[in-house]
Amino acid sequence: MIPSSILSNRACNCEEITPPFYMMLLATMGLVVKKVLTVLTALGLWCLIINSREIAACIAAERDALVAFNASINDPHGKLSSWRGENCCNWSGVRCSKKTGHVIQLDLGEYSLEGEINPSLAGLTNLMYLNLSQSDFGGVRIPEFIGSFKMLTYLDLSGARFGGPVPPQLGNLSRLQHLDLSGSHMITVDTFHWVSKLTSLRYLDLSWLYLDASLDWLQAVNMLPLLQVLHLSDASLPATNLNCFPQVNFTTLKKLDLKSNTNLNSSLPSWIWNLSSLSELDLSSCGLSGKIPDELGKLTSLKFLALADNKLKGQIPRSANRLCKLVNLDLSRNLLSGDITETAKSLLPCMKGLQILDLADNKLKGNISGWLEQMESLRVLDLSKNSLFGDVPASIGNLSNLTNLDISFNSFKGTVSELHFLNLSRLHTLVMSSNSLKIIMNHRWLPPFQLRELGMHSCLVGPRFPTWLQSQTRIEKIDVGNTGISGKLPDWIWNFSSSLRSLNVSRNNITGKLPASLEQLKKLTTLSMRYNQLEGSIPDLPTSIQLSDLSHNYLSGSLPHSIGDKELYYLLLSHNFLRGVIPMNLCKMVSMEVIDLSNNSLSGELPNCWNKNSHLYTIDFSKNNFWGEIPSTIGSLSSLVTLHLSNNNLSGILPNSLQSCNMLMFLDLGENNLSGNIPKWIGDGLQTLVLLILGSNQFSGEIPEELSQLHALQYLDFSSNKLSGPVPHFLGNLTAMHLGSPVWDLAAPPFLEFMVYGVGGAYFSVYTDTLEGTWKGEILIFTRILIFLKIIDLSANQLTGEIPSEIGFLSALYSLNLSRNHIGGSIPDEIGNLRNLESLDLSWNDLSGSIPQSLASLTSLGYLNLSYNDLSGKIPSEIELETFGEDSYLGNVNLCGNPLPRICLPISSKHRHHKLNLHFDIVTYLCMLLGFASGFAIVLIILISSAAARKAYFEFTDNIPNKLQKVGLKLHLNRALAARNLSMPTKSQNSLTCYHFEGPPTPWQSST
Repeated sequence: MIPSSILSNRACNCEEITPPFYMMLLATMGLVVKKVLTVLTALGLWCLIINSREIAACIAAERDALVAFNASINDPHGKLSSWRGENCCNWSGVRCSKKTGHVIQLDLGEYSLEGEINPSLAGLTNLMYLNLSQSDFGGVRIPEFIGSFKMLTYLDLSGARFGGPVPPQLGNLSRLQHLDLSGSHMITVDTFHWVSKLTSLRYLDLSWLYLDASLDWLQAVNMLPLLQVLHLSDASLPATNLNCFPQVNFTTLKKLDLKSNTNLNSSLPSWIWNLSSLSELDLSSCGLSGKIPDELGKLTSLKFLALADNKLKGQIPRSANRLCKLVNLDLSRNLLSGDITETAKSLLPCMKGLQILDLADNKLKGNISGWLEQMESLRVLDLSKNSLFGDVPASIGNLSNLTNLDISFNSFKGTVSELHFLNLSRLHTLVMSSNSLKIIMNHRWLPPFQLRELGMHSCLVGPRFPTWLQSQTRIEKIDVGNTGISGKLPDWIWNFSSSLRSLNVSRNNITGKLPASLEQLKKLTTLSMRYNQLEGSIPDLPTSIQLSDLSHNYLSGSLPHSIGDKELYYLLLSHNFLRGVIPMNLCKMVSMEVIDLSNNSLSGELPNCWNKNSHLYTIDFSKNNFWGEIPSTIGSLSSLVTLHLSNNNLSGILPNSLQSCNMLMFLDLGENNLSGNIPKWIGDGLQTLVLLILGSNQFSGEIPEELSQLHALQYLDFSSNKLSGPVPHFLGNLTAMHLGSPVWDLAAPPFLEFMVYGVGGAYFSVYTDTLEGTWKGEILIFTRILIFLKIIDLSANQLTGEIPSEIGFLSALYSLNLSRNHIGGSIPDEIGNLRNLESLDLSWNDLSGSIPQSLASLTSLGYLNLSYNDLSGKIPSEIELETFGEDSYLGNVNLCGNPLPRICLPISSKHRHHKLNLHFDIVTYLCMLLGFASGFAIVLIILISSAAARKAYFEFTDNIPNKLQKVGLKLHLNRALAARNLSMPTKSQNSLTCYHFEGPPTPWQSST
């Protein structure tokens, strides 16, 4: 720049400028010009670089290869519309080398292409980058020619729906640094040898592939010394011995993701503790067991640690206090124990930056006072489903960064007020459900936050609905079920039409009617109002509704005709007073999974329009007034698991189409008027049946032997029908009633109870299979225990024959009822093999013989009825049988012994007593006959020999009729007088007594 002093002097006097100053001015101006030229030159070069792409010309052969690829592929979204013209280097997703013009990059990720890859693409021999992710290639194999791209460093085929085995030719890509084949279980990995050859790999993702069980994947990965990121989640990794691994070569690894490989079944692998550079470790859902070792503290670079959903037990190791960089810690869904207070105090000094702490669903105890308020960086805190206790400290309100707080399913007590939330302005998820907390908020309180989810289930909130919720304009999920709320819901709750997705107010004392404006909640998917006192009719539901549970109320009227137009998954309206018929469009809802209309007053015929594309698992129309036949189209519901039609007026025979429901496990058609024979196809087509109830109908004929194929059957009820023939021998073949023969997973049967995602990660039940059955002589309702019941009830039929000995094979049987039939023979000894039997009823039959001694070995027996048979002999004297009352043995006249009053005599005494009685009876009868003959002969001789005796005899016999007539007249007169409160005159009366009777006189009536 020109000095200001020079400029000022020149302005005053030009002649004062000397030659040296002039020369300095020229030099300065030259320097400025030089710098300008330098900048212009740089800009020119930059423009040349920017425009070099346009300068580079596409090689014709490679352009032709791309054109052929485009011609064979389907481009539904028009992403390749720019592939026109001569220069392919300008095409979308294509990049060429600036020097050679060769295509070096083909980036078509997220283009959603379809079809097959043309082999012409192999002509791109200089390709370094290939991305075909998130397309749909229909399960075709990954092209082998990709292995010929020797220059390739980046390959992403994730989510592209390839199938079949990975071509081993990929092992030729020695320069490959990034490989992602994730996202398709259709791809299999038969060998891992090709992976070990990719020694330049830094990123490997084979998640969602199916790895062969024989693979030693760990040895192959150990050949990749530069590997930094390894994703093998949900890859069906085989259960190799992860701890027998001598030396780790991939020590540069920073991210290790093996989650959702449930077959690993190991303790935490020891080689992991050598990965000192590891910043992210995810071993969730891997079937890991044992304790978390102290070696965890060696991973000081960890920022993300997830060991959730395993079987880890013991305490969180103290060495974890070295993980000072940890930001996310997820140890949820394990068996961890110990005092959370002690654990937290050992970790806190280091983990100042912890933002996510998830210890949910463990066995931790202790309280959260004194340490939680120090974790100022926390954004997410989930301590749900533990054994924590004590008060919730008000200081929790100081965690100003908190967005998610879940302390549900613990034993917290005390009061929670607005003081607990003073500074929680970022909070959007608050879950305190299933604690002994009393929620007291000032009705004028204005919260500092805007919640999206609120869960206070089973806390004390009522009796008023929380008024502060009116300010939560972004609320999406509300769960205040079982919170003591009573009265009508406020009108404003139905105004959250722009946000509300889920509302659960079940198990309260809510009254009133459902508003007509319910239909306006356009985002509402879940509505649970069961166990309240709602009345009136059901209004039209929102089109968005997926779960509607209004069961156990006082709702009346008919079902809305528009209900079949919704995308409902669960429709639960049981235990109300609904009338009318089922709308025909209900059975056309293909998205429906559960329909429960039981315990109402619905009538008419069942709709016969069920759709074969339906996803129905459960139909429960029991305890209504439906009549007519079972619709044949129910047989088209191939996904049906439960069918309850009991306690109706259904008639006719079972439709043959039902045999197509080959996933059916619960079939309850009891207490109807169904008739005909029990079909043989039940055994042939419904072999998954666990429960079969046809009791209290009009079925006849014999029990078909084909039912022996029902190996999963554990509840059989044919009682109160007209079945005949013998008790079937094949009962012994019912495998599920044998001990040690489980045919399905009793621990978690998915069909018995339907769970729906609720607030804050919790699930709630929307439907549980129930059953009303006879147990130990009483009618009970079974729910979850139903899966453990093993019962046979053939009572009140016309069965004959004997009890088959094969029944002794059913060692897992809990209850056997064969009462009220015509079963004869003796009780088989094999019945003593039923070690789990708790109820046995053989009453009202024709059983004979003695009670087998083996019955005394049934130590679990709690109910026994052998009454009204022809059993004889002594009741076994073991304590187990003597504990039953006299009622258990009534009607068996030849039974004796405790508890009956009949005493059993010894066999020798009884035999002698029988002889004496027989001798006494014969002598007595002979003496009586001789005495009668002798007396009659004496009388006869006297009458023949004496005339006077004959005259006296005949006079006596002639007077007998007259005396009998007088006695009869006197009896009649006494009855007539007694009817008028009169009496016969005595001999001392002097005056005449007159009797007058209305009506015509009889011969013995007198007027004086």
